[in-house]
Amino acid sequence: CYSGVMSLISVSMLVQVSHIVKFVLIVITCATYGVFVYIVREDIFSDFDSALYVNSGVDIPDSISVLTVIIMLITVSIAIQIYNRYFESAVRLLFLWKMETETQREEVMVMRYRNEQLVKNILPEHVAKDFLGKKRNDEDLYARSYEEVGVMFASIPNFQDFYSEDGINNQGVECLRFLNEVISDFDALLNEPHFQRIIKIKTVGSTYMAASGMGGAECKNDDTSRWQHLAALVDFALALRETLDKINLQSFNSFIMKIGLNQGPLLAGVIGARKPHYDIWGNTVNVASRMESTGKAGNIQVVEETYHILKNLGFAFIPRGIVKVKGKGELMTYYLTGRDQGKNAPLPNQIT
Repeated sequence: CYSGVMSLISVSMLVQVSHIVKFVLIVITCATYGVFVYIVREDIFSDFDSALYVNSGVDIPDSISVLTVIIMLITVSIAIQIYNRYFESAVRLLFLWKMETETQREEVMVMRYRNEQLVKNILPEHVAKDFLGKKRNDEDLYARSYEEVGVMFASIPNFQDFYSEDGINNQGVECLRFLNEVISDFDALLNEPHFQRIIKIKTVGSTYMAASGMGGAECKNDDTSRWQHLAALVDFALALRETLDKINLQSFNSFIMKIGLNQGPLLAGVIGARKPHYDIWGNTVNVASRMESTGKAGNIQVVEETYHILKNLGFAFIPRGIVKVKGKGELMTYYLTGRDQGKNAPLPNQIT
């Protein structure tokens, strides 16, 4: 009897087997044991009954021990099957809970990644790290001062002539769609390794504003090394013009860029608790804006101090002369023509 019970318990210990398979094994075990005790060795149990009740004077039925053993095995089998069913249900439920928890964890990780990417799209990467790295209150102010930063304003002055809200342009929607494609192509340039230190600040209408020298520590050993980020900003400005020329070719338009550059100290920070905006302020920014607004379409205008820095970095210029700048008086300005290749000829589409 005990060997039969142990066999049934052994069957129930098979963790990787379903309760249906266990039930079949239990039935086979009980049937095999029943055949053994009721048919093959029935004489052993009969002799046991005779010896047990020989002096009791009780009239006992034949093979009572066999029936007792079989009933016990059936009872144990039913109990074990109920346990197996309960155990399998519990294991299945735990597995489903684990899978659901894992799915939720993955969803949280995906959501967190998307949120981080969204913050990095709104704010420059070095600023986003500061916001994501610690808890901030709405009233906390993020502000940083920089001593040597390059600032660029690039506008498409004749876009206003292109913009129209008539029916052909779907009340201006098609014009904005085209502007979005232009700005998106400009943004794509920032993915190039050479322009990694350049930060897009914002766009206002068709004006693109960017800065350099704020993403990390710049080399201070000599003037050439110090202003490599400014040289990259100039290359970025030239790449913007080249990109716009390609767009003109493909769209049969004649857009021309007007760019202003300046360098110097400024203050950068994030304003707003909701929809935070990263911006820069200071005299350096104002002068760069004036260089764009007072320049001529197709040119990159700089002040004299910027001219001396960039000339040492291998860029060519032609003097424009004295320009009256609002709030600054009269300033000597220059037009940047490109990389110095032994001649100062202006680039294509440049109006002098």
